[in-house]
Amino acid sequence: MDILSSNAVSALLCRLDALLQANHSPEQKLVRLEQPLPATHLLGWLASQRQGLSKAYWYGKDGDFAIAGLGVAWKYKLSSRTEISQAFGKARKLLSGLSARHAKCLSYFSFSDNPSQVWPEFGFGQIFLPLIEVTQTRKGCSIACHLVLDSRSPWRERVLQLKGELQQLIWSQKISPLACPRMGEGSYVPDRVSWSNIMASAFQEFTRGLDKVVLSRQAELPQKGLSPWLLMQSWQHSSAHSYCFAFEGDPGAVFLGCSPERLFKRQGNIVQTEALAGTARRSENIIEEMEIEARLMTDSKNIHENRLVLNDILSRLTPLCSALESDRSHSVLKLKNLLHLRYLIRGVIKPDVCDEQLLLALHPTPAVGGTPRDKAMNFINDNESYSRGLYAGACGIIGSDITELNVSIRSALFKPHSISLYSGAGIVRGSSAESEWRELDNKIATVQGILANLQRTLSCEEVDEFSHQAS
Repeated sequence: MDILSSNAVSALLCRLDALLQANHSPEQKLVRLEQPLPATHLLGWLASQRQGLSKAYWYGKDGDFAIAGLGVAWKYKLSSRTEISQAFGKARKLLSGLSARHAKCLSYFSFSDNPSQVWPEFGFGQIFLPLIEVTQTRKGCSIACHLVLDSRSPWRERVLQLKGELQQLIWSQKISPLACPRMGEGSYVPDRVSWSNIMASAFQEFTRGLDKVVLSRQAELPQKGLSPWLLMQSWQHSSAHSYCFAFEGDPGAVFLGCSPERLFKRQGNIVQTEALAGTARRSENIIEEMEIEARLMTDSKNIHENRLVLNDILSRLTPLCSALESDRSHSVLKLKNLLHLRYLIRGVIKPDVCDEQLLLALHPTPAVGGTPRDKAMNFINDNESYSRGLYAGACGIIGSDITELNVSIRSALFKPHSISLYSGAGIVRGSSAESEWRELDNKIATVQGILANLQRTLSCEEVDEFSHQAS
């Protein structure tokens, strides 16, 4: 541990000792102690910590806030959408005694609360306050710890437990591979034949009132020796203009990804969101890239798909806003391998509107579900043969001054012996099974390249028997 980091932890320990010496429980329910830190590599710090306390990471795509959380001081586990309002209310009450710029809860929510769509490792969703966190803003880094005082255990016991966790912190900022990562041959759900059959069923539903449905695919690869935190670091480096997130569940599962899509950002009474739909693969050739971008900007199928998303979002936000506007025309968002059509949307929310109302109104957007929402969700539940879980759900930070949630696409589920990659494609009239299958491939190309590079560059002396066995 360097001297400045050591001083920060020592200062927190002294402040906890002062609480013990006062010999009475603090009046407020939530106590937050915070100290400045030197520049810290958040993912490296988080990966270095011992097992036993859950780990969480979130990075905002504007680059103005990142958080690495260790352990849980408070949580609300949700079993369905019906609990969202109550969960947000409890989080708001918990944070109400603090300065607006301070504590923020982390959160994640599944795509659907249909029991068949929920991953048991995570449940439908959770809002939680880390026990210990390192945050990074444009002003620098800081470390903070939280004490939530209630009747479940004596406050002195909680203070002593927190002191013990702080004393065990490790300040290495390097992510070491667990072993030589080895990836096996992947399998798809649905496979290519089933994909065509599901799309044929969707075309039939277009005659019965369905306008758009987003169908998805799981690509599961056996693996050994892969560090999810090393993957997260490499993925973030390859994903400019993206939210980056990783949440550890039970047992040994980590949901992680780098998403370009904002669900909403509420700062004060201003809300921002976007309609992101319509995709083309980039080219390394500048001339070809210009031609691809021009075709995307004028392609009727992609424009129609994007407008469906835009119109749905505007219709859902209008009752919640006193003023609402969107870009006059679509633009192109450029990612590492893909181009997307996008409309930016801005509004002023009404005085009585809360974050949970924005979440319930917007999630899931037609960019990951479809439109009309109920018809699309029913079709997905009836026809997709795997559980989306947190994929195409939402995650992010919840606070008094600012709440920001991203759509959890371009994501993966890590388990001790496998990793599953997820991608989706918007199906409308005029879609073709072949081109949409290629889009599914394009959307996991970045993480596939990272996995291949990690396997290739991390030297190993052992003979690669795993890939042969897996295939």
